[in-house]
Order: sequence, then C-alpha cells, then structure tokens
Amino acid sequence: MVGLTTCDHHEEKQKFFCVDDQRPLCDCCLLAPEHKDHQVLPLETATDKCRDRLQKTFSALQKKEGEFKMALDEVRRRETQCKEDTYTLKQCIISEYGKMHQFLRDKESQYLHRLGQESRDNLVKLAKNKAKLSQQIKHLQGMIIEVEENLDKVPLEMLQDMKGTLERNEELLLQEPQIASPTLPTCPITGLREVLLSFQRDITLDPESANTHLILSEDLKRVRYGSFPQDLPDNKERFDITLAVLGTQTFTSGKHYWEVEVGDKTEWELGICKDSVSRKGQLPSSSGHIWTLRAFTSENRFFLFSSQKGFQLSAPIQKVGIFLDYEKGHIAFYDVTDRSLIRGFSNIAFAGPLRPYFSLCLPKEESTPGSLVICPIRNQ
Repeated sequence: MVGLTTCDHHEEKQKFFCVDDQRPLCDCCLLAPEHKDHQVLPLETATDKCRDRLQKTFSALQKKEGEFKMALDEVRRRETQCKEDTYTLKQCIISEYGKMHQFLRDKESQYLHRLGQESRDNLVKLAKNKAKLSQQIKHLQGMIIEVEENLDKVPLEMLQDMKGTLERNEELLLQEPQIASPTLPTCPITGLREVLLSFQRDITLDPESANTHLILSEDLKRVRYGSFPQDLPDNKERFDITLAVLGTQTFTSGKHYWEVEVGDKTEWELGICKDSVSRKGQLPSSSGHIWTLRAFTSENRFFLFSSQKGFQLSAPIQKVGIFLDYEKGHIAFYDVTDRSLIRGFSNIAFAGPLRPYFSLCLPKEESTPGSLVICPIRNQ
C-alpha cells in the first residue's frame, strides 16, 4: 500500500481504519481494548467504501443541483411571464376602463342633452304662460278702467251701461291664473349606487333624542308616529316639539352614505344636522344647523322641499339615499329606486360633529301614515 501513515505510539504502519472513531489504526492499536467492539476495516476497504459513498453523494448533489437549476429556470420563466401577464392585464384594464369612461361620457352627454332640451321646453312653456298672464292682466286693466269710467258717469248713464260692462267682465272674473310647473328629467346614473354603497354606514336611531310621539323599533332601525306621547324623561337631548330623532353616529370627517325606506309615506324629512342643534322649540330648516330634504303633499300632488333650493313637483319616492362628504362640504340626496340624483348642495363650511336627521313631520288628513326604516348595510 502506498501512502500509509505511521502510528505515533507504536511506530507501526496504520493499515486499518476505525469507523466509530474515524481514525487509522496499526496492528497494536487494533488489539487495544477501546477498539474491541468498534467496526474496524482494512484501510483499503474503508477507502473504497468511503469513495463509493462520496461518489453517490456527489451524484446526488449533482442531481439536486440540476433540480435547483431547473427550478431557478422555472422561476425566471415565471418572472418573465408575470411581467408579460401584468403588462397585458394592465393594457386590458386600461382598455376596459376606457370603454366605461367613454360609456359614462356618452351617458353624461345624453343626460345633459335631455336636460338642455327639457330646459328649453320649460322656458317655452313659461314664456307662453307669461304671455297669457300678461294678456289677461291687460284685459283686466282695461276692464278696471271701463268700470272706473262707468262709476264716474251720471246715474242714468251708469245704469244703462252697467249690463254690458258686467257681461264683458263676467268671463274675465271666472278665469283663474294658471301657473306652469317646469319639470326636469330624471336619469339613472350608471354605477352610482355601487360607488355610494362603498361608503355605506350602519346607522341607528338615538332613543335619547326622539320626540315622545316617536316610537322606535327594538333594533333602532325603524321609527313611526304615535298619537299619544310616551312617558319619557325630558332630557336636554330630546326634541320636544319637532317630530324628529337623530342618528346615534356622529361625523367629523370622511365620506358617509345611508339609505332610508320611506315607502308610501307622504310626509317626511331626512338629512343631516349639527350635533349642537337645539332640541327645544320649533326647529327652523333655514337655521344653518340643518340640511334636509322634505316631502309633503298638497292638492294630491307630491312635492320635495329644501331650504337651499325651494320646492319642486316630484313623483313619490320609495327609498332615499343620503351622502355626506365632510371635507368637501357636500350633501346629496338620491332616489335609490331609479338611481338618480334628487338634490345636491356643495361648498358648505361644516364645523363640528354632524348627525343623521329623521323626521316624520306633523301628520295631516291627506297624509299617508307609515314608518321610516333605515336600510341594513349591504356587505361589499
């Protein structure tokens, strides 16, 4: 054998190898008691076995290296594919949103065109109405002069001309002034409710603020009018005259949206008020502390009123959406059923906490009784 080492203790060639101690042995070391139960092999045999194991490990490592290289190649391929897919998807998104933007621009253009046409029709209608009223006023003024002249005549002459004068005035006196009511088109705004619902809040009614005539449901989501007042403490938070109740939630920032089902009820008021609004006495809607939309009926016609915009004739509404953007000072009311804007107010300088406002209004003979119901929040 070539390359055998010499034992330091016995100065003999180390021809054996102890597997347990991982050291070479000479003949004398082999007979030592400490190696009695150890696995001892001829050095050449141990070397061959070691070489075989190393060769197998070498082959296994090469195979494993190949697997990792393949995995790295696959990751690189996926990285390239990811970049390509991301770019493709980005282009698709831009394209799809481009279609939506164009669709919305077209819808906006159609809506504005309808609005412009309706406005022109309304102005023509009002101009004709003005002309007719002016002509009627002119006739009345002429007849007034004629009557005045008759009053100045001598008795016999006045008596002789009276019959003709009264006959000519009879038709005019039977006429009633007709006032044209302009109407503006309503148009569903595509995607509007989906956007608004992303800001929907879970609103509940505050029993501490409710007028004693208002009966709240156990879940604080419904309010109805009761003919007789309830025996409730007259705390400073409670409305004593106005038939109103506030929402429990307060808003000092952000965007917020909620929906209220009014059903067939024809007298109601919904909106937002300052938390500091006076609860005692009659609450004026033009106080600068409240921004609401009010519904009422008159002569079997349904009207909507707001202190900021006056009133307008409308078809009855079943469900109202209220949106608040505190920072932008914006409030808007929506007809949830046909997804159209009813009224919007902007550039309001909000200061301090705001709260949802609900009122059933004082019932009238022609009013339809009912409840106001806060719609449950829809899971997004």
